[in-house]
Amino acid sequence: MRVSIPNLDGNSRVYAVFGDPIHQVQTPRLINPIFAAAGANIYAVPFLITAEHFAAAWDIFAAIPNLCGISTTIPHKVAAAKMCSTLTRTAKAVGAVNCVQRGEDGQMHGALFDGVGFVEGLGEAKSRLRGARVLLVGAGGAGRAIAFALAEEAVRKIDLMDLSGESVAFTANMVNSFRGEECAVSVDGSTGWDYDIVINASPIGVKGDSVFPMPTAAIRPEMLIADIASLSGETALLRAAKAAGATVSDGNDMLLAQIRLMAGFAAGLPAGTAL
Repeated sequence: MRVSIPNLDGNSRVYAVFGDPIHQVQTPRLINPIFAAAGANIYAVPFLITAEHFAAAWDIFAAIPNLCGISTTIPHKVAAAKMCSTLTRTAKAVGAVNCVQRGEDGQMHGALFDGVGFVEGLGEAKSRLRGARVLLVGAGGAGRAIAFALAEEAVRKIDLMDLSGESVAFTANMVNSFRGEECAVSVDGSTGWDYDIVINASPIGVKGDSVFPMPTAAIRPEMLIADIASLSGETALLRAAKAAGATVSDGNDMLLAQIRLMAGFAAGLPAGTAL
């Protein structure tokens, strides 16, 4: 039996998803229904692109007129930012992109929606951010984007933890330069766990046997506990937070919020406009 893809024709545009590995990528599954519902003749397709062949693949895809953009995931976010003609403020500050829009002139414009996706994914809990004391564990790509978004939302302070001192230093300097004050600092837990919001932006809970640094006994009902590592299953951190009566947010909240922003950018809308 022949199975056709509705509306796939010579006018269709491709939204390429670059990653290595690529089997775990959720973007095509989530974004294609959004394109279809909006009547956009765009199809997201995953491509296994190694770091070795990234530059060559980028040049080839950028030269294809019916490519509308590229979604970049591990390990290409930083490399892609260096290849773009323009970057949004967040992408420039963090030095990474996860969504690239191809202009009609072939110019490639990069954006990073991890941070704003996290903020918007909080829903009503977003109102808790202003003036909040935040513990952010994980200062890698996603953590940096979240830190920048938190700084934009006027949190009071961001305490940072990461195994990489270099990543913590980069993130703190980025936030403090943007705010013009010492808002973000490195901590080790020795000063206690008096926070309003606790965020896990690291692989703790889904990869390896590392344990989240904050003791579960320190979780209070009035806290907001967010764990972006929690996608297909609940992490120990979220289970403890729910048991303590705290408000929780997982990685799906962030993913679903940012996917509409990615769809809008891929479809040619200004960065930050959902489709």
